[in-house]
This record gives sequence, C-alpha cells and structure tokens, in this order.
Amino acid sequence: MSRPSIESPYAAKILAALQWQGENNDCGPFTVATVINGLLGLDLKGADLAKEMNRPSWRGPWVLVRRVPNWATFPWGMVDVFKQYGLRASWRLLASADQLYPAVAGGEVLLPILGSWRPLWAHVMTMVAWEGQNGWGFANTQYDHHRIHWLDEAIFNKLWGSMLRMLIRIQAPE
Repeated sequence: MSRPSIESPYAAKILAALQWQGENNDCGPFTVATVINGLLGLDLKGADLAKEMNRPSWRGPWVLVRRVPNWATFPWGMVDVFKQYGLRASWRLLASADQLYPAVAGGEVLLPILGSWRPLWAHVMTMVAWEGQNGWGFANTQYDHHRIHWLDEAIFNKLWGSMLRMLIRIQAPE
C-alpha cells in the first residue's frame, strides 16, 4: 500500500532557517541551530553552537560530553541543547521505521543519524517530508540551499540501519 505524500507542519520554517555547515564536520550543531531557529524564531549560529558544544557541560554533579571537539556530535549532546532551549527532546537506538511517517505527519521533528562503518562517517539531518517517488525529504546542512534534499527510502534505510537506527525526536512547542 502506498502512502500519501506528507510534509512536516514545520518544514517551511526549518528550511528557511537552514544553515550550511561548510567544509567541516559540524552537522550536529548546525542541525540543532537550524531546528531551534525554525521552531523558536531565534538566530543561533551553527558555528557558535559548535564551539559551545566542544566544551563539556555540567549537569548537577555530572559532566556531559556533548561532542568530540571539532568532529563528532553525540545524540545526547544535541538533546541537551534542545532541552536548554525549552524543547522536549529524546534520543534512542533501534527506533522503528514504522514510527517515522506518523511522527512527521503529527508534527514531531525527527533527526535520524545516517552513516556507514566502511568508510566511517555519520551525518544527521532534519526529516521534513515523505513523497512516494522521492522517498524521505530532509533539511540538509551539507548543501548551501534551502530546498528539500531527497533520499530514496531504500538508501535511507541502509544508511540509518548502519547507525543502529539512531533517532532524535523533538516535540515542537505548542
């Protein structure tokens, strides 16, 4: 059974706020800044957020390492920043592909982490749409434009599966 096309109710705002990460490994901070700006109407700069996230953060008696400086950002680091800005966010491994479509249609903001072990790389993007012919649509900080970046569903499933179907979920503010 084919599903009808959907677009997140926040797609236009997130795409308008989309920041290009340039030639660096800062997809996490740039994606977080894009989502926060799109949802809350702020003007966070991805480069500034990357520098901030390079430093550990104290959470009570615990130190939270949010990213490997100037390289990889951890999902709990992104969730920590979303929570700092008052957004309800969580992350998990082994998320179900069956949850993606209804979550996007229902207004949740989803950030799947995609990648490969050989060669080793990972990338996070904001899922904003589904279209039968094109697959999943994303706001992608790798490109210097504000259009939807489409990824075939089979390719998406392979790349997402390689990263143990890691998923960050954000409840948009009311």
